[in-house]
Amino acid sequence: MDEEQEPNASKDFSLVGITPAAVLDAAGIDPGPVLLMLRNAVSRLDEGDVLEVGAAEDQDLDDDLSSWCRLNGCDVLARLDAGAGRKWLLRKGPAAPAWEKPDWGVTLPRRDGRRIDLRDWFAGRAGEVPDEAPTYYGFVPRGAVAEPGMPSYPFTLNTKAEVWADNIAALYEQAKAQQWNASEDIAWDQLPALPDDLERAVCQVMTFLAENEYLALYIPAKFLPRINARYVEPVLFLATIINDEARHIEVFTKRALANGGGLQYAAAMTEWSLQSLLLQEDYFKSSFLLHVLGEGTFLDLLGYIENHAPDPVTADVVRKARMDEGRHVAYGIAHVRQHLRHDPTRADELVASAEERSAILQATTGINPPVLEALTVLGGGGSSAAQRRAGTEAVRALHRSMDEYRIRRMLQVGLDRATAEKISQLHTPNFM
Repeated sequence: MDEEQEPNASKDFSLVGITPAAVLDAAGIDPGPVLLMLRNAVSRLDEGDVLEVGAAEDQDLDDDLSSWCRLNGCDVLARLDAGAGRKWLLRKGPAAPAWEKPDWGVTLPRRDGRRIDLRDWFAGRAGEVPDEAPTYYGFVPRGAVAEPGMPSYPFTLNTKAEVWADNIAALYEQAKAQQWNASEDIAWDQLPALPDDLERAVCQVMTFLAENEYLALYIPAKFLPRINARYVEPVLFLATIINDEARHIEVFTKRALANGGGLQYAAAMTEWSLQSLLLQEDYFKSSFLLHVLGEGTFLDLLGYIENHAPDPVTADVVRKARMDEGRHVAYGIAHVRQHLRHDPTRADELVASAEERSAILQATTGINPPVLEALTVLGGGGSSAAQRRAGTEAVRALHRSMDEYRIRRMLQVGLDRATAEKISQLHTPNFM
């Protein structure tokens, strides 16, 4: 309960023609807490409003109230010994600290009569997403009234165009609804023993997937504290990506270890490719390279592994991960598209960033032999000559499919076909 009461209009003061706008009952409370209560009560008044302060008969607040009013631009209008207590009338003056008014009475709708969805919280002050946000609001929840004198925070992403996506609230709701547990939701007890060549291929692919997922975890973790907290929806969604990628590292590592094959080889080329993306400090370019190109290509790779998985448990592992990656790609496409609508000139920067990354990787072998062999074995269903020939064709089809879908995704963000084809050809053979 608030310490103030609705103005029942103290009869005593009504008699002198003054009707308090609010009443503060401070009976039996020490002066220190009373002054804190007084500060909050006055902040909710309009200029010129009168506050009635009530105290016990043995409380003398004269000096405290007079000093506080003098320092805070208020006036003590009157004091009255009222029967078993004492009362003061204070008027909020023009020099009193001016606070904005918080919302009161703004309610949110219930979906299906019960749920409050993130998509529905854009109401009142909390729903006002600024195009540009000052850094001095810090972690003040959007919609709350901030006291003057806040410290500045080291946010560097302070405009809506830099971080927003129109589907961000829906994606966050999906992310919550589609969470899964890598310990409980995979039927590890039903994982069959596999021929050595297939088990080795699975373990090699899982090693590669886990390695790439470290990058997919570290990049959003790097940018999240740079995003102004006024844009809380992208912050919340990036938090779900971080959680997703942590789960992917866990599940891919577990699958490699589960049947005794263990983690296999990691190529220097992969590390050079991942490092080139981790060092990207521009969030717009990073989002494009990671979510649209990298994770988009991973969608196709995971689909290939699922389709050629030698057992249902392995297929389920990548199917679940693929579902998560789909949300990340959806954010990247919407984010980059919105950014390009705001500033179409930045399209050239995407080409330049792809060229820069390609130039870095030209010093490497360009392929990851252990991963290529593993995908071939999985694609052919084994390591005989005939199976390897079939697997080679399957991998070639995978690369064609990756190229086709990369171009489609870039068309979705608003790039023209020629630019999309050029960037797709520049994309790293490491997939991510």
